Amino acid sequence: RQHIEHPMKAIVLGTILFLCIVALITNSKYIRVQTNTIVSEQERGVTVSKGFRKKGGAEVQSSNAGDTEEEGDDNFDAGNEPELSSCFRARNDLALASHGLLPKPFINVGMPKMGSTSLHSFFCCGNYTSSHWECGKGKGLCADCMKRAVVKDTPPLRSCGNFDSWMQMDRDVFFPQIEMLNEIHNEAPNATYVLTFRDMNAWNNSLHHWIGGKNKSISFAERLTQANITGLPSGKGSNVDDLAEFFCNHGINIRNFVAEHPSHALVEIEMTDPMAGERLERIFGIKQSCWQQQNKNPVLHTEKSDKVRNTCYP
Repeated sequence: RQHIEHPMKAIVLGTILFLCIVALITNSKYIRVQTNTIVSEQERGVTVSKGFRKKGGAEVQSSNAGDTEEEGDDNFDAGNEPELSSCFRARNDLALASHGLLPKPFINVGMPKMGSTSLHSFFCCGNYTSSHWECGKGKGLCADCMKRAVVKDTPPLRSCGNFDSWMQMDRDVFFPQIEMLNEIHNEAPNATYVLTFRDMNAWNNSLHHWIGGKNKSISFAERLTQANITGLPSGKGSNVDDLAEFFCNHGINIRNFVAEHPSHALVEIEMTDPMAGERLERIFGIKQSCWQQQNKNPVLHTEKSDKVRNTCYP
């Protein structure tokens, strides 16, 4: 009888141990963060790693190098580790470490609805000529003007106003900072690039609620899904995961481009940083009050307002 009981106990204990191991492996799937090194330190002089996760356990992994409105599992979590979420966080003051006085033009190579209006107003306040979305009388939208210029084999910046500051070149269906980065570099090889950062949930919320521009029947997010942008093909962009992947890959591409073309300075700005005004003053020599004034202006920061002066001349 004792010989029979011992094997039975061993079987029971073995079964319990097996179930515990299965449960541990299953649960680990909900907390694991996929990381992927995009560029090695030896290749670019800087290591950029990315990894992001979606709350609720579903993992998000890319296949390529305001107030938040939260809705359950659609919430996006970039993780707490800086090395894993570097494509979602600004690297402060890198430009000052490698460049002195930053040269014009200042070009926003970031995404729309990420502080471009505030930056445009900041440079206007600092007595620079600046464009935002529109490039002035006879030029139309900057994106369309720049596309026409490249087709005609003429320089896109000089052809569209030759501003000191270009704070939104894109429109919902065409992004010069993605599709024409080489042409912009060839014309202005020493331009200062500006890359802005914002919480992904807040950005997603903003894109879904902004219905300005010429087509007021659909949101910005819906327009993006109907476009076919490099890195965001048609049908993509309707949810925070698509947008986060698009933003992350674009930021990495910009950083890599600047690493390959070190004549450019890259200024990265976290739009919700309470010290942003002070940093901008230190970098560009424009009083931080210019930044604070615009942050207090309800007209410039309402999601549905088109009452923004899109070009300024001191």
